[in-house]
Amino acid sequence: MGVGQGSKVTVVVPVYNCRPTLRRALESVFEQSLRRSLGPDAIEVIAVDDGSTDGSGAELDGLAEEHPGLTVVHQPNSGGPGAPRNVGIDRASGEYVFFLDADDYLAPEALERMCAMADANGTDVVVGQYVGVGRQGPVFARDLPRTTVAETPLLYNSLSPLKLFRRSLLERLGLRFVEGLFSHEDMLFTAQAYFGADGISVLATYDCYYWVDREDGTSVLQQGGAPAERYFPAISEVMSFLAGRVEPGPLRDRLMLRHFRHEIVSRFGRRYHELPEEEQALTRVGARRLVDAWYTPGVEARLWPRSRLIMHCLRYRLDDVLAEIVATDPDVPPPTVVEKDKAFQAYPRFRDPATALPDHLYDITDRIPAQTQAAEASWTPSGLRLTGRATLSGVAERHETALLLRRRGEPAEERRVPARAVAPDRFRADVDLAADEPLADGRWDLHVEMRVQELTVVRPLRPADGLELPERRLMRGGRFLTPAPRGDGLELRVSAPQRGSFMTLETAGWAADGVLRVTGHLPSALPSGHPVEAAAELVRRQDGTVVPARVQASCVPEALNLTAEFDLRGCAPGRWTPWVEVTVDGTVIRLRPPAPASLPPSGTAGRLRQAVPYRTERGGLSVKITPARAAQAARRFARRLRG
Repeated sequence: MGVGQGSKVTVVVPVYNCRPTLRRALESVFEQSLRRSLGPDAIEVIAVDDGSTDGSGAELDGLAEEHPGLTVVHQPNSGGPGAPRNVGIDRASGEYVFFLDADDYLAPEALERMCAMADANGTDVVVGQYVGVGRQGPVFARDLPRTTVAETPLLYNSLSPLKLFRRSLLERLGLRFVEGLFSHEDMLFTAQAYFGADGISVLATYDCYYWVDREDGTSVLQQGGAPAERYFPAISEVMSFLAGRVEPGPLRDRLMLRHFRHEIVSRFGRRYHELPEEEQALTRVGARRLVDAWYTPGVEARLWPRSRLIMHCLRYRLDDVLAEIVATDPDVPPPTVVEKDKAFQAYPRFRDPATALPDHLYDITDRIPAQTQAAEASWTPSGLRLTGRATLSGVAERHETALLLRRRGEPAEERRVPARAVAPDRFRADVDLAADEPLADGRWDLHVEMRVQELTVVRPLRPADGLELPERRLMRGGRFLTPAPRGDGLELRVSAPQRGSFMTLETAGWAADGVLRVTGHLPSALPSGHPVEAAAELVRRQDGTVVPARVQASCVPEALNLTAEFDLRGCAPGRWTPWVEVTVDGTVIRLRPPAPASLPPSGTAGRLRQAVPYRTERGGLSVKITPARAAQAARRFARRLRG
């Protein structure tokens, strides 16, 4: 099968002993929407069999017979995916090149959307959203039409080549993969592409690439990667390249952090003690060279204690201490020790006088793990009650808890609400909305404050899954308070009343001929008996004529009750809207009664007039007054039409 000419994108697939997943991977390319939009020749696929021994080569040949757009290349095993990818680049004819691993697969519109983003923004690299299948992949929060590594350092955390590259970029920079390396052969390639690109796009709003871990644990990274004497020189080359492109300082530290966290610390995980002693020694030597060359206080400050201790032991050749640190479970941190206003993770040799390791290696004061969760939110007669959980991970000592309300914008303001412990790590806090000093208008973010000795930890209050927030309430000052979600947190919105807001209707009907009675309430946090002034009126929509009405208002626990009677007997024909007005602490709130689900029947409005309640387009209750003769004539006419 020959390679097509003038394709939009060339998909390069290195293949080695992955027969069970080959068809899924390649079918995901053949089913791309781009082929329907631009034709079957829009995508060429080059699959390079790197000396497979499980029948993958034969499987590829069979697929090539089914799909003319697939070119298969067979070659002896090269020791890694770099060489087969280079063969694919050399044979590619597409405007873009995309690298797909044979374990993985693409979403149906991935290539079309990524090519469109590159075309629209003139960018050389497009990073699509990843979805981990049995593993964790990088996740991007939002689309970025055009950016750089300097503008978006998070990009540097994704150095796999499983992206869309403009082929002219690869040719202009002469980019090719390191060959013969079992793992991490792709990092230098991607780093060079990032820094040499005329812009990078991120497509975060569509799940493009499904990144799959092999169930049998035979993938390169699952097996531990390349041996130390080949691995660390490759990592050193990438770090040296980075240092040559970025001046010393916060940005370089932020980018170098990725290598220390993922390429160095990862070699001192659970597998380290399973390695032969010689490989352990080579691992220490290789890692130590990188620590000596590129490890700075700025990088250290961004690492957690276990990683800091590993770096310290490497730098100062504390191999016996290193062995103790590596033996700890990286996923299970040790207990946290609080001393006055400091917190430490008590890894081995903490405060050991024989070793005298510095305290700052263990310090987590500014990043102590804490979890908060609002489990329930409900109204009480005087305000809002929040029940939830607040935990300081690893801290055995009990902590005091408070709820913090922080107003956004200017002027900034904070209210502290003491919380009561109802169980270990469980709290209940009551926000008193009947207090003399009401919350100012604006949005108030909810945080939880936890205190142990002299240490204070503050975290946003997160809602539990499925948390139901109560409806808004009237409070002092004539303001409404509405609990609401904000991102992955919670906020209280305090706002002035809007003209024409609906009251909560209880009943609507005729109290007497021509007198419409409406009862209802406003959900309220005002104290019982709080003084409220009230008025009511009917307003004729045609000319604004006003007819006063009677109303009673009273504050009871959790409600401002309202009863209004609208006398329609003196009203001229037309459409009349009932209004209720309440004044709370000098603030006027003008309300509409909503129409009930079942409207009251038509009634009389004095001699020779009929009152017909109806529902407005917005759901409000209004009444139409018509002359009785006209109404009777309309009924007679309707009967004649019915025959």
